[in-house]
Amino acid sequence: MTVEEVVMLAAEELQIATETREYFEGESTEGQIKAELLLTCYNLVENELALDYYTLTKEEQVTSTGKVLFSTLKNAPVRILKVTDEKGQELAYTLFPSYLTVRKGKAIITYVYTPNKKTMDDDCDFSGKVSARLMAFGVAAEYCMAMGAFEEASLWDKKYKDAIEAIREPAKGGRMALRRWA
Repeated sequence: MTVEEVVMLAAEELQIATETREYFEGESTEGQIKAELLLTCYNLVENELALDYYTLTKEEQVTSTGKVLFSTLKNAPVRILKVTDEKGQELAYTLFPSYLTVRKGKAIITYVYTPNKKTMDDDCDFSGKVSARLMAFGVAAEYCMAMGAFEEASLWDKKYKDAIEAIREPAKGGRMALRRWA
């Protein structure tokens, strides 16, 4: 799924698809403000999903000089899950605000990350996990909020949150209370 698919789906839901499409195809500049706002809203929604609902994890091999700067990783890490060597053995590491220290040599860092800022031509980081429809609901809610249409934003936000709850996995290991006859 691409960013453009999600943004255009949201534009259709908000009934601003024609002017948005014309702007992206270079036919008109009328929809520029709306189109750019939709893209900003997309980035907000993707970030919210990554931080609050569906963590994105990445495993990346690096060559350590004793210090690995987070800026050298492909995505901005939020939490380091583990650091291993090439054989899968866990390595001791120490975290600092902008880097981690680990023994010299090759290391595989597994981390939770936030998505990079997207343009219309980029792919969504949630392809396969989250539907374009769910993300479009979130984009529509953010767009309406930014435009000051608070009642409409509330309706879209409810659809967005309901769609998230519909695909969330139930917590494992819960117990049901015993049933008793009165």
